[in-house]
Amino acid sequence: MRKIFVLRKGIILSSKKPTLEFGTDNIIVVPMAVLEYVYTYRGLPEKQRLAIEFLEYINSIPRKELLSINGYVQENGSILKIVDNRREFDKKIETLQNLSNLDKRCYQVCFDLKAKNPDTPVILISQSPIIQIGAEKIGLEAQPFKNGLFPPLKEQYKGFVTAHTAKCSVDNLYKEGRLPIEEIDRYEEIDWQENMFVNLQTESSPAIGRYTSGMIVPLKYSNQMPSGYRALNMEQKMLWECLLAPPEEAPLVIVKGAAGTGKTFCSLAMALEKIRRYADSKTALYDQVLVAAPTVTVSNEKIGALPGEIDAKVGPYLGGIMDNLKAIFRFKNTGFNNKELKSSADYLFEKGLLEVQPIGFLRGRTIPYTCFIIDETQNIRPSDIKDIVTRAAKGSKFIFLGDPEQINNPELNTRYNGLVYLSEKMKGSKLSWQITLSKSVRGELAEEALQVL
Repeated sequence: MRKIFVLRKGIILSSKKPTLEFGTDNIIVVPMAVLEYVYTYRGLPEKQRLAIEFLEYINSIPRKELLSINGYVQENGSILKIVDNRREFDKKIETLQNLSNLDKRCYQVCFDLKAKNPDTPVILISQSPIIQIGAEKIGLEAQPFKNGLFPPLKEQYKGFVTAHTAKCSVDNLYKEGRLPIEEIDRYEEIDWQENMFVNLQTESSPAIGRYTSGMIVPLKYSNQMPSGYRALNMEQKMLWECLLAPPEEAPLVIVKGAAGTGKTFCSLAMALEKIRRYADSKTALYDQVLVAAPTVTVSNEKIGALPGEIDAKVGPYLGGIMDNLKAIFRFKNTGFNNKELKSSADYLFEKGLLEVQPIGFLRGRTIPYTCFIIDETQNIRPSDIKDIVTRAAKGSKFIFLGDPEQINNPELNTRYNGLVYLSEKMKGSKLSWQITLSKSVRGELAEEALQVL
Protein backbone atom coordinates (compact mmCIF):
# COMPACT_ATOMS: atom_id res chain seq x y z
CA MET A 1 0.00 0.00 0.00
CA ARG A 2 1.28 3.44 -0.97
CA LYS A 3 2.21 5.76 1.90
CA ILE A 4 3.02 9.45 2.20
CA PHE A 5 6.10 10.27 4.29
CA VAL A 6 6.61 13.83 5.54
CA LEU A 7 10.25 14.51 6.45
CA ARG A 8 11.27 16.72 9.36
CA LYS A 9 14.53 18.70 9.41
CA GLY A 10 16.71 16.16 11.23
CA ILE A 11 16.08 13.52 8.59
CA ILE A 12 17.51 15.68 5.83
CA LEU A 13 20.72 16.19 7.83
CA SER A 14 21.27 12.55 8.78
CA SER A 15 21.79 10.77 5.48
CA LYS A 16 22.88 11.23 1.90
CA LYS A 17 19.84 11.41 -0.39
CA PRO A 18 17.39 10.74 2.47
CA THR A 19 14.41 11.01 0.12
CA LEU A 20 15.44 7.68 -1.44
CA GLU A 21 15.21 5.77 1.86
CA PHE A 22 11.44 5.22 1.96
CA GLY A 23 10.64 2.58 -0.63
CA THR A 24 9.99 2.71 -4.34
CA ASP A 25 6.21 3.13 -4.43
CA ASN A 26 5.70 5.88 -1.86
CA ILE A 27 5.39 9.66 -1.86
CA ILE A 28 8.04 11.67 0.01
CA VAL A 29 7.07 15.19 1.05
CA VAL A 30 9.51 17.86 2.22
CA PRO A 31 7.67 20.84 3.80
CA MET A 32 8.85 24.21 2.56
CA ALA A 33 9.65 25.14 6.18
CA VAL A 34 12.14 22.25 6.33
CA LEU A 35 13.73 23.29 3.04
CA GLU A 36 14.13 26.84 4.39
CA TYR A 37 15.78 25.47 7.55
CA VAL A 38 18.25 23.36 5.54
CA TYR A 39 19.06 26.35 3.31
CA THR A 40 20.00 28.48 6.30
CA TYR A 41 21.68 25.73 8.36
CA ARG A 42 25.04 26.77 9.84
CA GLY A 43 25.93 24.09 12.35
CA LEU A 44 28.22 21.06 12.50
CA PRO A 45 30.51 20.79 9.42
CA GLU A 46 29.49 17.22 8.66
CA LYS A 47 25.78 18.11 8.76
CA GLN A 48 26.41 21.27 6.78
CA ARG A 49 27.95 19.09 4.07
CA LEU A 50 24.82 16.92 3.98
CA ALA A 51 22.68 20.08 3.78
CA ILE A 52 24.68 21.33 0.79
CA GLU A 53 24.41 17.97 -0.98
CA PHE A 54 20.65 17.87 -0.41
CA LEU A 55 20.19 21.40 -1.77
CA GLU A 56 22.29 20.49 -4.82
CA TYR A 57 19.99 17.52 -5.39
CA ILE A 58 16.88 19.70 -5.07
CA ASN A 59 18.37 22.28 -7.46
CA SER A 60 18.93 19.59 -10.07
CA ILE A 61 15.17 18.88 -10.24
CA PRO A 62 12.83 21.07 -12.34
CA ARG A 63 10.82 23.34 -10.02
CA LYS A 64 7.55 22.71 -11.82
CA GLU A 65 7.80 18.99 -11.12
CA LEU A 66 8.73 19.40 -7.44
CA LEU A 67 5.80 21.75 -6.80
CA SER A 68 3.26 20.00 -9.02
CA ILE A 69 0.42 17.76 -7.86
CA ASN A 70 2.10 14.72 -9.44
CA GLY A 71 5.55 15.53 -8.06
CA TYR A 72 8.97 14.43 -9.31
CA VAL A 73 9.71 10.74 -10.00
CA GLN A 74 13.04 9.87 -8.34
CA GLU A 75 15.57 7.34 -9.64
CA ASN A 76 14.12 4.57 -7.43
CA GLY A 77 10.55 5.20 -8.61
CA SER A 78 9.30 7.06 -5.51
CA ILE A 79 7.72 10.51 -5.85
CA LEU A 80 9.23 13.63 -4.27
CA LYS A 81 7.21 16.79 -3.55
CA ILE A 82 7.84 20.14 -1.91
CA VAL A 83 4.71 21.30 -0.07
CA ASP A 84 4.17 24.72 1.50
CA ASN A 85 1.69 25.82 4.14
CA ARG A 86 1.50 29.28 5.62
CA ARG A 87 -2.21 29.53 6.48
CA GLU A 88 -3.77 29.48 9.93
CA PHE A 89 -2.89 26.36 11.88
CA ASP A 90 -5.41 23.72 12.87
CA LYS A 91 -6.83 24.22 16.37
CA LYS A 92 -5.42 20.84 17.45
CA ILE A 93 -1.90 22.09 16.74
CA GLU A 94 -2.41 25.14 18.95
CA THR A 95 -3.18 22.85 21.91
CA LEU A 96 0.46 21.67 21.92
CA GLN A 97 2.91 23.70 23.99
CA ASN A 98 6.35 25.08 23.10
CA LEU A 99 6.22 24.24 19.41
CA SER A 100 8.41 26.10 16.92
CA ASN A 101 6.78 27.61 13.86
CA LEU A 102 8.67 25.05 11.77
CA ASP A 103 7.12 22.12 13.65
CA LYS A 104 3.65 23.68 13.44
CA ARG A 105 4.02 23.96 9.69
CA CYS A 106 5.15 20.29 9.48
CA TYR A 107 2.08 19.20 11.45
CA GLN A 108 -0.17 21.34 9.26
CA VAL A 109 1.27 19.82 6.08
CA CYS A 110 0.35 16.39 7.49
CA PHE A 111 -3.24 17.54 8.24
CA ASP A 112 -3.62 18.96 4.73
CA LEU A 113 -2.28 15.78 3.10
CA LYS A 114 -4.64 13.64 5.19
CA ALA A 115 -7.60 15.74 4.07
CA LYS A 116 -6.63 15.46 0.39
CA ASN A 117 -5.67 11.75 0.57
CA PRO A 118 -8.12 10.11 3.03
CA ASP A 119 -7.28 6.57 1.89
CA THR A 120 -3.49 6.95 2.04
CA PRO A 121 -1.51 6.77 5.32
CA VAL A 122 0.34 10.02 6.06
CA ILE A 123 3.37 9.51 8.32
CA LEU A 124 5.58 12.22 9.84
CA ILE A 125 9.22 11.09 10.04
CA SER A 126 11.10 12.51 13.01
CA GLN A 127 13.77 11.29 15.41
CA SER A 128 12.37 13.43 18.21
CA PRO A 129 10.19 11.51 20.72
CA ILE A 130 8.53 14.83 21.65
CA ILE A 131 7.43 15.42 18.06
CA GLN A 132 6.27 11.79 17.77
CA ILE A 133 4.17 12.03 20.96
CA GLY A 134 2.80 15.43 19.93
CA ALA A 135 1.70 13.98 16.59
CA GLU A 136 -0.14 11.13 18.30
CA LYS A 137 -1.95 13.57 20.61
CA ILE A 138 -3.46 15.45 17.68
CA GLY A 139 -4.33 12.39 15.62
CA LEU A 140 -1.29 12.17 13.34
CA GLU A 141 1.01 9.19 12.77
CA ALA A 142 4.75 9.61 13.37
CA GLN A 143 7.75 7.27 13.12
CA PRO A 144 11.51 7.52 13.61
CA PHE A 145 13.84 7.43 10.63
CA LYS A 146 15.07 3.84 10.30
CA ASN A 147 17.41 4.44 7.36
CA GLY A 148 17.04 1.22 5.47
CA LEU A 149 15.23 -0.57 8.29
CA PHE A 150 18.31 -2.23 9.77
CA PRO A 151 17.19 -5.06 12.05
CA PRO A 152 17.48 -5.07 15.85
CA LEU A 153 20.86 -6.00 17.30
CA LYS A 154 20.05 -9.69 17.89
CA GLU A 155 18.82 -10.10 14.28
CA GLN A 156 21.76 -8.42 12.56
CA TYR A 157 24.11 -10.39 10.32
CA LYS A 158 26.75 -12.26 12.33
CA GLY A 159 28.85 -13.71 9.53
CA PHE A 160 28.40 -17.33 10.55
CA VAL A 161 25.75 -19.97 11.16
CA THR A 162 25.70 -23.17 13.21
CA ALA A 163 24.50 -26.21 11.27
CA HIS A 164 24.33 -29.99 11.75
CA THR A 165 25.63 -32.67 9.45
CA ALA A 166 27.00 -36.23 9.53
CA LYS A 167 30.64 -36.94 10.41
CA CYS A 168 31.15 -38.62 7.06
CA SER A 169 30.13 -35.34 5.37
CA VAL A 170 32.83 -33.48 7.30
CA ASP A 171 35.34 -36.15 6.29
CA ASN A 172 34.38 -35.58 2.66
CA LEU A 173 34.73 -31.82 3.16
CA TYR A 174 38.43 -32.23 3.93
CA LYS A 175 38.94 -35.06 1.43
CA GLU A 176 37.20 -33.46 -1.55
CA GLY A 177 37.75 -29.82 -0.57
CA ARG A 178 34.06 -29.03 -0.68
CA LEU A 179 30.71 -30.00 0.80
CA PRO A 180 27.35 -29.52 -0.99
CA ILE A 181 24.91 -27.64 1.21
CA GLU A 182 22.34 -30.35 0.54
CA GLU A 183 24.24 -32.49 3.06
CA ILE A 184 23.44 -29.96 5.79
CA ASP A 185 20.40 -30.71 7.95
CA ARG A 186 17.52 -28.38 7.04
CA TYR A 187 19.76 -26.47 4.66
CA GLU A 188 16.79 -24.83 2.95
CA GLU A 189 15.98 -22.92 6.16
CA ILE A 190 19.37 -21.18 6.22
CA ASP A 191 19.82 -17.74 4.65
CA TRP A 192 23.05 -18.56 2.81
CA GLN A 193 25.36 -15.60 2.20
CA GLU A 194 28.62 -15.56 0.25
CA ASN A 195 31.67 -16.02 2.55
CA MET A 196 29.48 -16.94 5.51
CA PHE A 197 31.23 -19.24 7.96
CA VAL A 198 29.57 -22.51 8.95
CA ASN A 199 30.10 -24.08 12.36
CA LEU A 200 29.49 -27.73 11.48
CA GLN A 201 28.20 -29.83 14.37
CA THR A 202 28.44 -33.63 14.09
CA GLU A 203 27.84 -36.61 16.35
CA SER A 204 31.52 -36.39 17.33
CA SER A 205 33.89 -33.46 16.76
CA PRO A 206 32.81 -30.13 15.18
CA ALA A 207 34.38 -28.50 12.14
CA ILE A 208 34.41 -25.10 10.44
CA GLY A 209 33.85 -24.28 6.81
CA ARG A 210 33.09 -21.27 4.62
CA TYR A 211 30.19 -20.98 2.19
CA THR A 212 31.08 -19.83 -1.32
CA SER A 213 29.55 -20.33 -4.76
CA GLY A 214 26.96 -22.79 -3.50
CA MET A 215 29.45 -25.00 -1.63
CA ILE A 216 31.08 -25.19 1.81
CA VAL A 217 34.88 -25.24 1.62
CA PRO A 218 37.51 -25.86 4.34
CA LEU A 219 39.36 -23.01 5.99
CA LYS A 220 42.85 -22.35 4.59
CA TYR A 221 44.48 -19.91 6.98
CA SER A 222 42.99 -20.49 10.42
CA ASN A 223 45.91 -22.57 11.76
CA GLN A 224 48.58 -20.01 10.98
CA MET A 225 50.24 -18.12 13.84
CA PRO A 226 50.82 -14.46 12.95
CA SER A 227 53.26 -12.86 15.39
CA GLY A 228 53.36 -16.25 17.14
CA TYR A 229 49.72 -16.02 18.21
CA ARG A 230 47.37 -18.99 17.78
CA ALA A 231 43.57 -18.76 17.54
CA LEU A 232 42.09 -19.51 20.96
CA ASN A 233 38.58 -20.57 19.97
CA MET A 234 36.27 -21.30 17.06
CA GLU A 235 35.37 -17.64 16.58
CA GLN A 236 39.01 -16.58 16.38
CA LYS A 237 39.67 -19.28 13.76
CA MET A 238 37.00 -17.66 11.62
CA LEU A 239 38.59 -14.30 12.36
CA TRP A 240 42.04 -15.55 11.30
CA GLU A 241 40.55 -16.78 8.04
CA CYS A 242 39.15 -13.29 7.37
CA LEU A 243 42.37 -11.50 8.32
CA LEU A 244 44.91 -13.81 6.67
CA ALA A 245 43.12 -14.25 3.35
CA PRO A 246 45.09 -12.09 0.87
CA PRO A 247 43.55 -8.80 -0.26
CA GLU A 248 42.65 -10.16 -3.69
CA GLU A 249 40.40 -12.70 -1.92
CA ALA A 250 39.17 -10.65 1.03
CA PRO A 251 39.68 -6.90 0.45
CA LEU A 252 36.96 -6.00 2.97
CA VAL A 253 36.73 -7.49 6.47
CA ILE A 254 34.07 -6.52 9.00
CA VAL A 255 34.54 -7.65 12.59
CA LYS A 256 31.93 -7.07 15.29
CA GLY A 257 32.62 -7.97 18.88
CA ALA A 258 32.55 -6.76 22.45
CA ALA A 259 35.61 -5.51 24.31
CA GLY A 260 38.15 -8.24 24.99
CA THR A 261 37.17 -10.59 22.16
CA GLY A 262 40.51 -10.07 20.37
CA LYS A 263 39.38 -8.21 17.25
CA THR A 264 41.94 -5.38 17.51
CA PHE A 265 44.81 -7.55 18.82
CA CYS A 266 44.42 -10.14 16.05
CA SER A 267 44.10 -7.49 13.33
CA LEU A 268 47.32 -5.80 14.39
CA ALA A 269 49.14 -9.11 14.88
CA MET A 270 48.30 -10.09 11.31
CA ALA A 271 49.15 -6.67 9.91
CA LEU A 272 52.61 -6.53 11.54
CA GLU A 273 53.37 -10.00 10.19
CA LYS A 274 52.60 -8.89 6.64
CA ILE A 275 54.47 -5.57 6.40
CA ARG A 276 57.33 -5.41 3.90
CA ARG A 277 60.73 -4.25 5.27
CA TYR A 278 59.64 -5.48 8.70
CA ALA A 279 58.39 -9.05 8.36
CA ASP A 280 59.43 -12.00 6.21
CA SER A 281 59.60 -10.76 2.63
CA LYS A 282 58.18 -14.07 1.37
CA THR A 283 54.91 -13.61 3.26
CA ALA A 284 54.69 -9.81 3.20
CA LEU A 285 51.66 -8.30 1.48
CA TYR A 286 51.54 -4.64 2.47
CA ASP A 287 53.78 -1.59 2.34
CA GLN A 288 52.32 -0.17 5.54
CA VAL A 289 49.66 -0.42 8.18
CA LEU A 290 47.26 2.50 8.42
CA VAL A 291 45.17 2.90 11.55
CA ALA A 292 42.21 5.22 12.06
CA ALA A 293 39.38 5.75 14.50
CA PRO A 294 36.60 8.37 14.80
CA THR A 295 37.42 11.18 17.18
CA VAL A 296 34.40 10.66 19.40
CA THR A 297 34.50 10.09 23.14
CA VAL A 298 31.89 9.53 25.79
CA SER A 299 31.62 13.28 26.13
CA ASN A 300 31.59 13.72 22.31
CA GLU A 301 34.85 15.74 22.48
CA LYS A 302 36.14 16.81 19.08
CA ILE A 303 39.70 16.49 17.76
CA GLY A 304 40.23 20.23 17.61
CA ALA A 305 39.84 20.59 21.34
CA LEU A 306 43.19 18.87 21.96
CA PRO A 307 46.58 20.58 21.63
CA GLY A 308 49.47 19.54 19.41
CA GLU A 309 49.99 18.14 15.93
CA ILE A 310 47.89 15.42 14.29
CA ASP A 311 49.61 12.52 16.06
CA ALA A 312 49.15 14.19 19.44
CA LYS A 313 45.51 14.98 18.73
CA VAL A 314 44.63 11.50 17.50
CA GLY A 315 46.68 9.59 20.05
CA PRO A 316 44.10 9.68 22.88
CA TYR A 317 41.46 8.16 20.63
CA LEU A 318 43.74 5.26 19.70
CA GLY A 319 44.66 4.10 23.17
CA GLY A 320 43.28 0.64 22.44
CA ILE A 321 45.44 0.36 19.33
CA MET A 322 48.61 1.30 21.22
CA ASP A 323 47.80 -1.06 24.11
CA ASN A 324 47.40 -3.94 21.69
CA LEU A 325 50.59 -3.00 19.86
CA LYS A 326 52.56 -3.23 23.11
CA ALA A 327 50.87 -6.54 23.96
CA ILE A 328 51.96 -8.01 20.61
CA PHE A 329 55.57 -6.97 21.15
CA ARG A 330 55.50 -8.50 24.62
CA PHE A 331 54.01 -11.69 23.24
CA LYS A 332 56.70 -11.99 20.58
CA ASN A 333 59.53 -11.06 22.93
CA THR A 334 58.69 -11.86 26.52
CA GLY A 335 61.96 -10.38 27.74
CA PHE A 336 61.14 -6.85 26.49
CA ASN A 337 61.10 -4.07 29.04
CA ASN A 338 59.01 -0.88 28.64
CA LYS A 339 61.88 1.04 27.05
CA GLU A 340 62.39 -1.62 24.41
CA LEU A 341 58.68 -1.83 23.75
CA LYS A 342 58.54 1.91 23.09
CA SER A 343 61.59 1.67 20.84
CA SER A 344 59.95 -1.02 18.71
CA ALA A 345 56.77 1.02 18.31
CA ASP A 346 58.76 4.16 17.48
CA TYR A 347 60.65 2.26 14.76
CA LEU A 348 57.39 1.41 12.98
CA PHE A 349 56.25 5.04 13.02
CA GLU A 350 59.64 6.50 12.05
CA LYS A 351 59.96 4.19 9.03
CA GLY A 352 56.42 4.92 7.91
CA LEU A 353 55.42 1.29 8.36
CA LEU A 354 52.67 2.26 10.78
CA GLU A 355 50.67 5.45 10.33
CA VAL A 356 47.83 7.00 12.32
CA GLN A 357 45.23 8.83 10.27
CA PRO A 358 42.17 10.82 11.41
CA ILE A 359 38.99 9.69 9.67
CA GLY A 360 38.21 13.22 8.57
CA PHE A 361 41.48 13.48 6.62
CA LEU A 362 40.82 10.54 4.29
CA ARG A 363 38.84 12.39 1.62
CA GLY A 364 40.71 12.50 -1.67
CA ARG A 365 43.27 9.86 -0.70
CA THR A 366 44.09 6.72 -2.68
CA ILE A 367 45.38 3.88 -0.49
CA PRO A 368 47.22 1.04 -2.32
CA TYR A 369 49.05 -1.99 -0.82
CA THR A 370 47.98 -1.08 2.69
CA CYS A 371 46.39 -2.92 5.57
CA PHE A 372 43.93 -0.29 6.79
CA ILE A 373 42.43 -0.92 10.25
CA ILE A 374 39.45 1.26 11.12
CA ASP A 375 38.63 0.89 14.81
CA GLU A 376 35.40 1.88 16.63
CA THR A 377 33.44 1.88 13.38
CA GLN A 378 30.16 1.92 15.33
CA ASN A 379 30.86 5.62 16.05
CA ILE A 380 31.07 6.51 12.35
CA ARG A 381 27.97 7.81 10.56
CA PRO A 382 26.59 5.64 7.73
CA SER A 383 26.88 8.63 5.41
CA ASP A 384 30.69 8.62 5.89
CA ILE A 385 31.31 4.92 5.28
CA LYS A 386 31.28 5.19 1.49
CA ASP A 387 33.93 7.93 1.62
CA ILE A 388 36.24 5.56 3.52
CA VAL A 389 35.71 2.33 1.56
CA THR A 390 36.16 4.08 -1.79
CA ARG A 391 39.74 5.01 -0.79
CA ALA A 392 40.76 1.36 -1.32
CA ALA A 393 43.16 0.75 -4.22
CA LYS A 394 45.02 -2.30 -5.59
CA GLY A 395 46.56 -4.59 -3.01
CA SER A 396 44.81 -3.07 0.02
CA LYS A 397 42.80 -4.74 2.74
CA PHE A 398 40.29 -2.68 4.73
CA ILE A 399 39.41 -4.04 8.19
CA PHE A 400 36.48 -2.43 10.02
CA LEU A 401 36.26 -3.18 13.74
CA GLY A 402 33.65 -2.23 16.29
CA ASP A 403 31.02 -3.07 18.87
CA PRO A 404 27.44 -1.96 18.07
CA GLU A 405 26.69 -1.85 21.80
CA GLN A 406 29.45 0.67 22.58
CA ILE A 407 28.21 3.78 20.77
CA ASN A 408 29.45 7.16 22.02
CA ASN A 409 28.12 9.27 19.15
CA PRO A 410 24.73 10.67 20.27
CA GLU A 411 23.50 10.74 16.65
CA LEU A 412 23.77 6.95 16.33
CA ASN A 413 22.23 3.83 17.85
CA THR A 414 22.42 0.03 17.55
CA ARG A 415 20.23 0.04 14.42
CA TYR A 416 21.79 3.07 12.78
CA ASN A 417 25.59 3.32 12.72
CA GLY A 418 28.44 2.88 10.27
CA LEU A 419 29.38 -0.63 11.40
CA VAL A 420 25.88 -2.08 11.05
CA TYR A 421 25.28 -0.13 7.84
CA LEU A 422 28.41 -1.57 6.24
CA SER A 423 27.71 -5.07 7.52
CA GLU A 424 24.11 -5.21 6.28
CA LYS A 425 24.82 -3.54 2.95
CA MET A 426 27.86 -5.71 2.11
CA LYS A 427 26.65 -9.12 3.32
CA GLY A 428 26.55 -11.53 0.42
CA SER A 429 29.31 -9.74 -1.48
CA LYS A 430 32.23 -11.89 -2.67
CA LEU A 431 34.53 -9.06 -1.61
CA SER A 432 33.26 -8.94 1.99
CA TRP A 433 34.18 -11.35 4.81
CA GLN A 434 32.49 -10.91 8.18
CA ILE A 435 32.52 -12.39 11.66
CA THR A 436 30.94 -11.53 15.01
CA LEU A 437 32.91 -12.39 18.16
CA SER A 438 31.27 -13.08 21.50
CA LYS A 439 33.90 -14.87 23.62
CA SER A 440 36.24 -12.71 25.70
CA VAL A 441 39.92 -13.68 25.73
CA ARG A 442 41.08 -10.73 27.83
CA GLY A 443 40.68 -12.30 31.27
CA GLU A 444 38.23 -13.64 33.83
CA LEU A 445 37.05 -10.21 34.99
CA ALA A 446 36.44 -8.99 31.44
CA GLU A 447 34.56 -12.21 30.64
CA GLU A 448 32.29 -11.89 33.68
CA ALA A 449 31.68 -8.20 33.02
CA LEU A 450 30.74 -9.04 29.44
CA GLN A 451 28.13 -11.50 30.66
CA VAL A 452 26.78 -9.68 33.73
CA LEU A 453 27.05 -5.91 33.28
